[in-house]
Amino acid sequence: MFGLLILSTTTASLDLNPVLLAGAVLIVLGLACDALIIARFLPAPRFLVDDKPWGMRQLGYSIAAFAGLFLFSNAFYTALAIRRQVDIAALTPLIIPIEFILRLALLAGFDTYFRRRQISLRPALGFDKIPARKAVAWGAAFALAIFPPVGVIIFLTNAVYRLFRLEPSQQPIVEFILNTDSQPLLILLVLFAIVLAPIFEEFLFRGFAYPALKQRLGTLPALLLVSLAFALTHFHAPAFLPLFVLAIGLTFAYELTGSLLAPITMHAVFNSVMLAQIFHQRAHP
Repeated sequence: MFGLLILSTTTASLDLNPVLLAGAVLIVLGLACDALIIARFLPAPRFLVDDKPWGMRQLGYSIAAFAGLFLFSNAFYTALAIRRQVDIAALTPLIIPIEFILRLALLAGFDTYFRRRQISLRPALGFDKIPARKAVAWGAAFALAIFPPVGVIIFLTNAVYRLFRLEPSQQPIVEFILNTDSQPLLILLVLFAIVLAPIFEEFLFRGFAYPALKQRLGTLPALLLVSLAFALTHFHAPAFLPLFVLAIGLTFAYELTGSLLAPITMHAVFNSVMLAQIFHQRAHP
């Protein structure tokens, strides 16, 4: 799902390929946002994610529930594929809506847990730390700021693959987007990528898991552990390092603003850019 966007130049002319030009703009804007974030937060950095009314025990229960659900759903997909005598990839049109519903159900389950414990979501997720518009603005700035380092990691990753004469594989979902003719599924995937996934993953990794780990292990170990888990759970080796760097940036966005709305916005903007690239590739095979 990731691709490095570079401005190509020659001695004779400038290549105005829209993808490369968009990549150049992103890099320039990203470096400007890097400078802005450094100037705003680096002189006197304050980590604003405070203790939450849940801890390692609740996190352990959640991990066990997620692991059980993951194993059950994948066993179901495997059994169905065997029954139909097809590859699991052929079940993608069925898997996408099921996974969408499962994530909505998990969010509803967390909401029920919070309500039963009389935990207010707004302060628990830092939504009262700064105004929503400011959190969204900083989230967009952090999204742009992460593109240069992620781009460098992608470039280096691709260079290593070329060195060993390997071809980086695309994520199956990218292959599906490039090849499907189903407009309803494409719409669902767009909603998944820019709405549901940012909300679900940021709540799970940064909003719920990170504070519990931070209280027990400290800031740096928690940041690294959550970022590692975030990268690993996407199950795609070529994207591991870019996702790890992205996850570190998402955690810093949460810590430096105190509001989970910032990494949610950052995640949504990042996914939107990636989707735009994929849809351009789809339109220009």
